[in-house]
Amino acid sequence: MRGVVLGLMLMAMSVQAAPLYRWVDDSGNVQFSDKPPANAPKNGVSELDSRGLVKRGPQKAVSEDERVRQQAEVQQRKDAQRRDKALLQSFSTPQEIDLLRDRQVDALQGGIQTNKIRRQTVEQRLARQQQQQQRLQKAKKAIPADLGADISVSQKEVADIDADTNTKLADIDTVKRRADADKKRLLELRSSASR
Repeated sequence: MRGVVLGLMLMAMSVQAAPLYRWVDDSGNVQFSDKPPANAPKNGVSELDSRGLVKRGPQKAVSEDERVRQQAEVQQRKDAQRRDKALLQSFSTPQEIDLLRDRQVDALQGGIQTNKIRRQTVEQRLARQQQQQQRLQKAKKAIPADLGADISVSQKEVADIDADTNTKLADIDTVKRRADADKKRLLELRSSASR
């Protein structure tokens, strides 16, 4: 008999401990259930305690835009923590960041120098092709299709070299700005760690 009473008391306690949810459905009717609704209602869902009092207020449904924004914020915080950790593991002093910056800038400037030499070579070839085209025009001869195609290829090559040089110049600015930001952040992290 004692075991039965004890079992009933335990069942009653577990039923009492189970949360109860209240919400207003789309028709305006108040609904109660031991499980929250599958589709979150506009006005949210309240969780009630065993006496029917609100334990947790309505948790309003978050719009898709808001959810995406919140996820982006969480991801930004994680990315910042990851960058900070990598910064602390990679560099001991700001001078090490300067050394890396200088190596990266030197490599980019080397690429710019290579582009200058390539550009001179292509310009000379293009000049020869254009002179040949002018001679044929003066002699009122037909210009071969392959000469026109060669001129177009050379002009595109010059444009591509110029675009690559401009990209490398922009990359140099980016490397310098990133190095300045990394040095500043490294000093902040080191000073906060020493407190």
